Amino acid sequence: MTQNKVKLMLDQMNTLKEQLLSLPDDMLLNIDPRDNRSLESGVNFIKSFNDNYAQFADGIQKIEIQIKQHFSIDPEQEEVVHDTTSGANQVNRLIKELDKTESHSIDESFTFKRPFGFVLGNTAYKGIKTWKNLYIQVLKELKAMDPVRFANLPSESKFISRRGNPLFATSEEGLRSAEKLHNRFYIETNLSANSITTAISDLLVFFDIKPSSIKIYLREDRDAQ
Repeated sequence: MTQNKVKLMLDQMNTLKEQLLSLPDDMLLNIDPRDNRSLESGVNFIKSFNDNYAQFADGIQKIEIQIKQHFSIDPEQEEVVHDTTSGANQVNRLIKELDKTESHSIDESFTFKRPFGFVLGNTAYKGIKTWKNLYIQVLKELKAMDPVRFANLPSESKFISRRGNPLFATSEEGLRSAEKLHNRFYIETNLSANSITTAISDLLVFFDIKPSSIKIYLREDRDAQ
C-alpha cells in the first residue's frame, strides 16, 4: 500500500469521526422541546449514539495510532503551513491566498464543514484538515502569546463544565479523549466542530482577544473551485 493511499485512509477516518461528532449538534436542532415524543426520542437517540460513538472512537484512535507509527506519517501535520510576523511578506502572501476564498467568523455554525486554515492577528495557517488540528494550532499560538495565563487553563473554572468535565488538564485523567499538547498539559479533543469553535471563542476572550479577530477558511470553499 502506497503512503498516498494510507494518508487518504487516515483523512477519511478523521473526516468520518468529526462528522459523527457533529451529528448530535444537528439532531438537537430537530428536537421540538414542546413535543414530549420528539424530546424523548431525540434525547434517547443522542444518549445511545454517544455511548456507541465512544466505543467507535476508542477503536479508531488505536487503529490511527498504529497506522501512523507503522508508516511513520502524520497527514494532519504534513500539509500545515504557517507564518508569523517574523516573515511579514510571507504572512501577507499567505493571507492573500486564503482570502481568495470566503472567510468565516468564529460564531458561525460549522456542522459538517471541514477547515482549511485560519488567520489570527499576525499569524496565518493553511493546509489544516481537521477541527482538532485547527484547535491545537490556535492553542499553540495562545501559549506563545501568554505562557503564564496558558499554564493556568487547567485550573480555570470557566473551562470546566457543570458536570466537572474539563477542557484542559495536567493529566489524562478526567478527559474522554486526551491529547497531550506538551509536558503535563492535556486537552479534550472529543469535541464537535461547533464545540471547538465555541471553546476557541471563549479562549480568545480569556486572553483579552476579540473573537472577531480570527478568520476561518473552509476546505469546502476551496474544493468548490
